[in-house]
Amino acid sequence: MIVDLPKEPAPAKIEWKPRQPSQVNRSEFTGKTRTVILGEASFWAASVSYPEIIGEAKFRSWRSALMRLQGRVNAFRLSACEGPQHRILQRVVVDGSGQTGYTVKTRGWYPGTGLSDGMFVTIGEDLHQVVANTGLAGPDGKLTIAIMPHIAGGVADGVAIETRRPWALMKLASDQQGWTVDVGQKYTVSFDCEGA
Repeated sequence: MIVDLPKEPAPAKIEWKPRQPSQVNRSEFTGKTRTVILGEASFWAASVSYPEIIGEAKFRSWRSALMRLQGRVNAFRLSACEGPQHRILQRVVVDGSGQTGYTVKTRGWYPGTGLSDGMFVTIGEDLHQVVANTGLAGPDGKLTIAIMPHIAGGVADGVAIETRRPWALMKLASDQQGWTVDVGQKYTVSFDCEGA
């Protein structure tokens, strides 16, 4: 189940910690190392903290949402950027089924639009970072996007891609969820989370 966190307030701070596991082997004879990337084991992690919320009535929706997460059982969407990455609303989708790896073919772009290196996209429910400028879409509305982490397990044709306000589908990193309340009904909430 996906739990909607309250929209207000926006996070005061998100510390993104993308994880890319690898395996390193060092030769006892030569001292040289060989590193193998474990691409399908990559995931997003983050530490999130919210500004102080004053008043129990304003905090009730937060208490409810935190309880509905049920520790690591349910997921929530965490915005990957502070505002829209671009102004134009587009219906971009995956162009062709079974795609895996570090690029994804897409369609549905308005001609003359594209993405810049460092932006984010959400493909289905998976967050990816754009790692190279896409160039601009032509009259056919198609673009290939270079991304990390790579797509694992294949993705179906026509899956929606969020380019304007991308998010990561996350779960709490532990089974404990909670908040802090101080004198004067001053509430704070923070948590660690990882990709769901």
